[in-house]
Amino acid sequence: MAKLEDRDWIIKHLGKLMQAGKEILDKSTLIPTKESPTYDKGYWTGLKLILLKYYLKPYLDILAQRKRVAYIDLFAGPGLTRIGDSKVPVPGSPLIPLTLKESNWQFSSFIFSELDIKYYNALKERISLINPSVKPQVFQEDANNMVERLPILLKGIDHALVFLDPEGMEMRWESLAKLCKSIDCDLIINFPSSGVVRNLHNSQTALTIENFLGTGGKPIPPEAGEEWAIKLYRDNLMGIGKDISTEIKVSSGEGDFHYHLIPAVKTTAGKSPWFNPIFGEAKKKIERMTGHVLGFISEQIEGKQSTL
Repeated sequence: MAKLEDRDWIIKHLGKLMQAGKEILDKSTLIPTKESPTYDKGYWTGLKLILLKYYLKPYLDILAQRKRVAYIDLFAGPGLTRIGDSKVPVPGSPLIPLTLKESNWQFSSFIFSELDIKYYNALKERISLINPSVKPQVFQEDANNMVERLPILLKGIDHALVFLDPEGMEMRWESLAKLCKSIDCDLIINFPSSGVVRNLHNSQTALTIENFLGTGGKPIPPEAGEEWAIKLYRDNLMGIGKDISTEIKVSSGEGDFHYHLIPAVKTTAGKSPWFNPIFGEAKKKIERMTGHVLGFISEQIEGKQSTL
């Protein structure tokens, strides 16, 4: 069970996500199409979105007051996520910076990409309903193809925060490397650990895994496991100039399903001294939590269950 201070920290961030999610859900009834899809996953997805929400304020406070910064989400989804058995609505990763403004500063540009046509249409509609004054650039495009377009789309922008959630390992390593070399950016990557391990020695998915991890054309060793895969990915990121001092494990709490969030920031002469304190606190709290416990907390926030 999570410590009390962890629970309070989760309530602080999850409560705001749930409030914003309810407002998006209510406005989704105004979408003039028969379909307004949502991204429905387990409660653990809430932990991923809490980390993103938590990071945006210090990121903007530090960078946006002196630079023009962009927010990029290349696997944007439909904009509304419903987590767990109770289908608790929370904003998806592209809408968190549009609905939760906790910093006095804001991104100067937003670029979203979503290949699924139903998700793409729903995302555009939700953006127009919740924040019509903001005009993100939204594309129905494969993430790997979008990398080629970003330098032109980001003219006049000094820096970018890129959120990548390639659940099906669709992001090829060569594309990620090109992204980091062509634009000045920091990354938050959702590394699908359970999915990688499940497919690591499957001959039918070997090419997908090799392209995702960036094996350089080398075959996957027969003894390779999760630690090998994460280390290879981290080493590759460090090889293109990204500081990787940690990864944050997000667990479902039911079975062994989990993934790792990898924050990767541009290496600086000062070794990014603000990086470790920000993610160090979140790592401890999120790793002591599970999706299963988050489900109980979400019900407490809604008043459906008494405090443990």
